[in-house]
Amino acid sequence: MTRRRVVVQAPDERGLRQVTIDGAPAGSAWSQRDLRRQLRRAGLPGDMDLDDRAAVSWRGADSTSWPGRAGRRRATIALLAAGLLVCALLLADIGIVDALGALTFSGRLTGVLLVLSGAVQAVAAVAVFDFWGKRTLRYSGATVVAGVLIAVATQGLLLAVWFQEREWTPYLPVFLALSLWSLWAAWTIWRARAWKGIPYPKSFTAGVTATALLASANFAYSAVYQPHAALVHVKTEATFGTPRPDPELPLTYLPVKLHVKNEGAVPGYVANSIYWVWGRESVFDAKKSELDRDKWRADTESGLDTELHVQPTAARVIDTGPVIPEGAWMAAGTDFTTERVVQIPTDARYDLVSAAMSVIFMRGDRGKIGPEFVNPIYSWRQKSERFFDCSAAPCYEYVLHHARIRHNNNIINVTRRPRYMSSARWFDKTTSGITFLISPFNSKGRLSANAEGSDRYGIDQYVSGLTSVPYASLSAPKNP
Repeated sequence: MTRRRVVVQAPDERGLRQVTIDGAPAGSAWSQRDLRRQLRRAGLPGDMDLDDRAAVSWRGADSTSWPGRAGRRRATIALLAAGLLVCALLLADIGIVDALGALTFSGRLTGVLLVLSGAVQAVAAVAVFDFWGKRTLRYSGATVVAGVLIAVATQGLLLAVWFQEREWTPYLPVFLALSLWSLWAAWTIWRARAWKGIPYPKSFTAGVTATALLASANFAYSAVYQPHAALVHVKTEATFGTPRPDPELPLTYLPVKLHVKNEGAVPGYVANSIYWVWGRESVFDAKKSELDRDKWRADTESGLDTELHVQPTAARVIDTGPVIPEGAWMAAGTDFTTERVVQIPTDARYDLVSAAMSVIFMRGDRGKIGPEFVNPIYSWRQKSERFFDCSAAPCYEYVLHHARIRHNNNIINVTRRPRYMSSARWFDKTTSGITFLISPFNSKGRLSANAEGSDRYGIDQYVSGLTSVPYASLSAPKNP
């Protein structure tokens, strides 16, 4: 029987020794045990004498030299694979929200890029075992490099966004840990020269850089530029219809048409709405010949017109209520019209009857309101902290709508404390109105007093012009 010749090469930089049998590659080995496994696989007896120079030739080192450092290598594999998997899960958790639910195309593209980046890192976690193993796969090193570079770029982006507000979030420890890990991982692959063996290193570098720039530019576009470039135009209008006297009762029925239209290019939510119908009482003086300066000053400070012969004495709200259900969605170009009927006594002492309306609108490309917003909270049934401060009069009654508000880019959501939108329609004996507040929760789970500006979420209040009719035109004689 012909004896087969085994050659064991000197250890490489990792301690791995290449094995050939009769000049043909037979694999590689980390230890004598691993070498015997390779020999059995090649059909040689596993218990053959490794010190038999006629059968086994040792190059560069003898049979006792196995500097593979198995413990250190396995620890490196475990840390790299675990870090890549955690980073992949984080990016998938952040990106899937925008990939499936972002309103804008750029927002969804940002989410898809994050999910795909996480998928690359998951593949890189598997490639770690091969690259720090026997490197049987050609592109395992390139895959590991790509996964680590993605980790460095994404964790840097998340920390940069977090640093703008520097708020505590449950994600912060993960960001910090992965940032430190990514620096260690970058240093580790640099020492291992993992980029070696990449067939087209310049193209690979250009591709990774282009992907990172695309993701960063798309994030900036979807989170910063687009929500400020697209214009919002909400038209609100209150008009009177033809009055009708009651045939039997001393009443006049005055129709009021309320119209809201989203004339801009951005859809959004109606956070709250209200309309008012006032009756104005005045004193008439036909003898006055010129305007009084003091009256002009007082009217100017009150936001009123200055009239020569008329001195308003009171304005009473005779009808008020919501226009559109809270939390309603209005797509671009859609409108909403409803009609109310106001009943006014024919013997009322009004000189003018006026109507107006107001709508609080939040643009949909900057945020989403939670579904619980549609559920009203009534102040007279509320046992917890009130929306309005009652330490000083007046203490308004109100209907409150409250829910968490999420930015349309989930990267901002995970780098900030939760924000909540509260909008109330309030009532007093002589007046009413609507208001809103953006705020986090305090430590007791109640509304925080740290109110914030509404610009981040694109919330604004749109008030219609005042429509007025003479009261005398409503008390026309009955039709025969």
